[in-house]
Amino acid sequence: MNNFSTSLSSESGMIKGTLGLLLAGVVIFSVVLYIFGHVIPPGWMGVRQITMGPGHGFSKRALTPGYHLVLPYYSTIHLVPKSLQVMNLHREGESGTQSGRSLEIPTADRAIVDVDVSILSRFYSEPGKDGDLAHGGPADLLQNIGISAERWENHIQRSVDDQLKRTLGSLETSEFYAPDKRDAQLALALAGTNEILAKDGIKVEAILLRRYTYQAERIDNAIFQKNLQVQEQHLNTAASNLAAAQAQVEQVTAQLDAEIETRLVEGENEARVLRSEGDLFENKRKAEADLLVAKARAEVDRLRSSALAQSTGANIYVAREMAPLLGSLRGGIVTDIDPYDVTKWVKLLGGTPKQ
Repeated sequence: MNNFSTSLSSESGMIKGTLGLLLAGVVIFSVVLYIFGHVIPPGWMGVRQITMGPGHGFSKRALTPGYHLVLPYYSTIHLVPKSLQVMNLHREGESGTQSGRSLEIPTADRAIVDVDVSILSRFYSEPGKDGDLAHGGPADLLQNIGISAERWENHIQRSVDDQLKRTLGSLETSEFYAPDKRDAQLALALAGTNEILAKDGIKVEAILLRRYTYQAERIDNAIFQKNLQVQEQHLNTAASNLAAAQAQVEQVTAQLDAEIETRLVEGENEARVLRSEGDLFENKRKAEADLLVAKARAEVDRLRSSALAQSTGANIYVAREMAPLLGSLRGGIVTDIDPYDVTKWVKLLGGTPKQ
């Protein structure tokens, strides 16, 4: 029994010892990874540099964000930003300057223009082609320019400065105020800058001209006065065109008002004519209807008279109808006629008594 307990205690100690060794190994491995590893943060790319042995130099392809193993004294990783870089070049006293000064551009007629620009650039992650333009990668950037961000910025600034002096410097003093000419020269400067920087793995996305002033104040004042005169001429021309347009509107309005009045009068006359024709048609129809009614009544009277004249009781009916009239007669009006002799009355009235 004692031997069994001793055996269990021995095995338990061995297990604990093994677990302790494993835990220690994990800790040591983690420490080694932490010491010899390098983490590339988001928005950045890494360029591995082999300092000795095979593969000496910079890796052509950039490393993606995440953990990467680094061996001391054998390799190291340099960080290069992947995001768009903004470099502002403008005169002293303004916030956010990179160089602390604006660019000085001499014009074709020997005037000096202070130009404030913003340069938008980025770095390629590997060599390749951008359209028809072949470019390098981050290894070319570090090998040709250096590993310092300040050296990258200075290289970009010098390239842009040279190109702007070449392109904008071809303009005369007054042509700086012509947007189409100025923008055309900026496009040439952008293309020339990218041709120079492409081999170093750099691409300039845009060169933005924010402000420009002439160092000679008299030039600024003279150009301002000239532009003011041009704008006043444009204003006078616009005012003249507006007055002409208003006069034309008033003329058209008067013509349309006259046409409207004419149409109203014509409409009223046409309405009167239509009403007259309607009244005439109505009266004609009424007269025709009255004639038909009169004819119908006459026909009825004729038929009734004919019927009475041919019937046996016609005399009696006539006598009865004439009785009120005869009864109202007074002596001296009708003589030699018996008021109650119906036969004589019928003959007197032109009728033919029934036999």
